[in-house]
Amino acid sequence: MAIKRLLLYPGDEALLRQKSRPAANPKNKRLKRLIQDLKDTLETQPGAAIAAPQIGVHRRVAVVKFGQNDDDEEEPMLALINPEILDAGAPKAGFDGCLSIPDIYTWDTPRPRWIRFRALGEDGARIVRRVDGMDARVLHHEIDHLDGILFLDRLRNPKELYTPVENADGETKMVRLSKLASMA
Repeated sequence: MAIKRLLLYPGDEALLRQKSRPAANPKNKRLKRLIQDLKDTLETQPGAAIAAPQIGVHRRVAVVKFGQNDDDEEEPMLALINPEILDAGAPKAGFDGCLSIPDIYTWDTPRPRWIRFRALGEDGARIVRRVDGMDARVLHHEIDHLDGILFLDRLRNPKELYTPVENADGETKMVRLSKLASMA
């Protein structure tokens, strides 16, 4: 339907931090349009998922591409309506990044090693599934968006933020933000 503008931190922080309301019946035309807009928007981005609040719609809807673990084949986009975590494994620190916080990454965000969740699919069918590793991290990140939580809120150490920087040889390296600030 349409590629939507992503809300960006810090300018759109207040909107990104709003909690989302449950979504309506999957057969609702507005909800179908929202799901298509999320898919169209994600298609143009380098990420593995997107949540409705990231395009300014505060409904509990996300679109994910599972299959983010090494050696996994990426799955087609899957719409998750009103996703809920049923059970989760112990947290482990690891990679995080966000379409709404471009060019800022960390390897310090604790997220569950696995998640068992339920949601409705865009056809209204009930989904109950377990995801592990990076797929669990992606799902947890998107559910955080639905609750108005950003990955920056989960950092164990705020100094563990990185950004890509191109050196004189044209190579891109990840540089700690705190190091860039001290060089300025």
